[in-house]
Amino acid sequence: MRVVASVQAKRGSSRGLVHYIAHSKVDPEREPQNSREIFNAFADELSVKSANNSMRVGIAKGRPSNDELHHLVLSFRDDDYRKLGTNEAGRKKALKEITRAAIKSFETSINAERLLWTAAVHRNTRNPHVHIAIQKQYLTKEIARKTLTKIPREALPHYVVRDNEMVLVNGHLIDAATEKMEAIIGRERMHDKAPKRSERGTTFEERKLAMRIAEERKILARGIVAEYELLRIETRIESLLDRGGKMRFTVSDPVTGRKKRLSLQELQKHDTRNETGEPTQAERQIRTILHKMLAKEEAAKQQLQNEYPEVIRDAKLIRSEYKKSGRQLPIPLLSKEEVDRLQEHFFETSDVRRFSYLERIRTELVSSGEVEPRSREDLRSILAQKNISELRSQLSEKMHKELSENGYYLRVEIDERSVSLADVDREQKHRSNSPHSFLEKVKAAATRLSKNRAVSAQPTPTAPLRDQVAEKLAGQLASIKKEGKAEQNKAKILAGILDTAAQNASIDPSYSPQRIAEIEKLSVQLRLKSDYENSWKHQRSMIESARSDSIAFRKLMTTDAAASFPEHRKGIIAGRALAREIVARIELDQAKDDLRSFHDGKRFQKVAMEDKRSNSTSYLSLHDVDLPQRNSLLDRAINELFESREHRKLRRTVSGLVEDKELRLKDDVTAAKEIMASASRHASEFKEFSYFGLRSESVYQPIFTHPEITILESRISKTRNPKEAERLRSLVEAAEDRSIRSVGELLRDFESPKTIHAEVKEIDIPKHDPADENRKQGDLERTTSTRRTQHVIEGPFR
Repeated sequence: MRVVASVQAKRGSSRGLVHYIAHSKVDPEREPQNSREIFNAFADELSVKSANNSMRVGIAKGRPSNDELHHLVLSFRDDDYRKLGTNEAGRKKALKEITRAAIKSFETSINAERLLWTAAVHRNTRNPHVHIAIQKQYLTKEIARKTLTKIPREALPHYVVRDNEMVLVNGHLIDAATEKMEAIIGRERMHDKAPKRSERGTTFEERKLAMRIAEERKILARGIVAEYELLRIETRIESLLDRGGKMRFTVSDPVTGRKKRLSLQELQKHDTRNETGEPTQAERQIRTILHKMLAKEEAAKQQLQNEYPEVIRDAKLIRSEYKKSGRQLPIPLLSKEEVDRLQEHFFETSDVRRFSYLERIRTELVSSGEVEPRSREDLRSILAQKNISELRSQLSEKMHKELSENGYYLRVEIDERSVSLADVDREQKHRSNSPHSFLEKVKAAATRLSKNRAVSAQPTPTAPLRDQVAEKLAGQLASIKKEGKAEQNKAKILAGILDTAAQNASIDPSYSPQRIAEIEKLSVQLRLKSDYENSWKHQRSMIESARSDSIAFRKLMTTDAAASFPEHRKGIIAGRALAREIVARIELDQAKDDLRSFHDGKRFQKVAMEDKRSNSTSYLSLHDVDLPQRNSLLDRAINELFESREHRKLRRTVSGLVEDKELRLKDDVTAAKEIMASASRHASEFKEFSYFGLRSESVYQPIFTHPEITILESRISKTRNPKEAERLRSLVEAAEDRSIRSVGELLRDFESPKTIHAEVKEIDIPKHDPADENRKQGDLERTTSTRRTQHVIEGPFR
């Protein structure tokens, strides 16, 4: 191995692990005498105090104890280290980049939003190495608190059994570190081959200017990263404040007493408080979780503001000086990983301006040979993201059209009340038909006829409410339109990147587990059969290709060491296929109900009519604009003859909008049938049919995601068929113990890391525990015993 990763035993000085990393066994000839440079994901030169503060959890005051931290070491060959740069400073900087890339890969493998860690480069032995301290507590990308009790097996070198052979797997840390190291070495070789200007012809002032610009580029890069971290945390805080009430958490349902994923909004909507008006236990739990999450983000924000004020201030000062003098700002010296991370964030937040600015930085850095260009795998990922952006744009267009058509009946929240324009008009009609309203009209008429003109008629109380509802609907339409426009711009930018790339010929998109899950969701919402089937193909392929080096295998062996992994994979595939069929059936039934409801009240369905001159929207139905139908044929003919041109145009416009809506609903039913047929075909192989094919049963249970359970619950509340409601209710109750958070989380467990195939005796690995040999032998015996079962079950799906 060119890189060795190992976990160190708990040790360190009485002043903590970070102090030990910074000061222990310093070599005065090759290392700073006072303290080694401590770095983390965002800073290169931290003090011991700042490093300890950066790993504090929540509102803790003291430094983290050694028991709260993991201690890792990444070791490198001396000959590889010398290839990382032309001087010691450049090589140490390269080791920092490699460490950050390794930790970033580790974060992805455990689904962490961000790990708190600090590290230092040690040069006190023949082999350069990096000591890393990692905080055990972290938040997942789904904002769930977790504790890293031990470094996972998949992150470190370990053996797996494949085809009755022992295979050494590098682990996430070594794979990422080696890949980054090779990229830096290749970059240095390109830099050496590039033509250089002779220093003999440069003056002292020119060299001094070049050194100053190089330092300014580093400061600008650190400032950009620090500002990005602050912006990211501020975005998370705003999300918690704005959408915290809609976030679901697993608590005890106050009504049924069962464990269920609920939100504050749902609890308040059903008014689950007791007779005294005090909040229920579930409400208190959710509020406590949200408060802790918000406190953690606020503490992280304060910590960054305390650590990086000088960096941000210096970067702003440099930008200000260049702007005043009219000079062009130098390109910030960002690494490829930093540019990738920044662009990914700004892409997801639809900040096209910052994304484009970073793309210009990338182009300049690649042209100067300071970073390597995008790899083929990077381009495949960009192509996948472009496809997703195009689907998002189509979904926004569909949502905008549906909201425009159904806006009259859509309820919005106004002063803790759910109301629609139809409700407002219904209340107004009821009020106008009441005896009290008649007396008010008589009084108003008398006032107008009297000489007293000072008294004016009171405004209709429903007018302000209607304006508020219309304003909210207009805001929602504008927001959807803005999101669709942003996705179109993103797809256009990515298409431009692919067009200018030299490796864009005949590449296929590369979908991560999270993107596969999003394709599944978008294809169902847009009723796209081809994308729906491609998503299932990717899901099944990823699950079937998982081997003993996957997280899913490790979890299964922890639960039941004698279980068959091929049978487990088949059960997961069958469960998801059955769940997809049930959800597709619900979508089809809902589409049919929508079409049936439209047909029942077609003449009274109000559609939106936009007046561009007055910038207003009115809602009319066929009943409102049609000519009277109850008169004689002669009267009807006279009405049509004397119908005004404006009314005829209005009637035809409303009729056309109603027909368009009917056609769209029919198309939805047709597309839902196609998706249902596809899902049924995929699930049929896991069912057993009766002799005459009249009934089908499955020995597998469906595996629903949390959003799919929400779809089932929504259907239960809407359906008028009691048998369907009871059947879906039993499915929801049975799925409580088997449900998963998302498809992406499920697929992430089956995603196999990179592996190497070699003879065991030819591989130099770090020392393992004595129990390793017994574990390897047990793995071999267990795999041999299940080989026949694997051949029978897995054979048709290879």
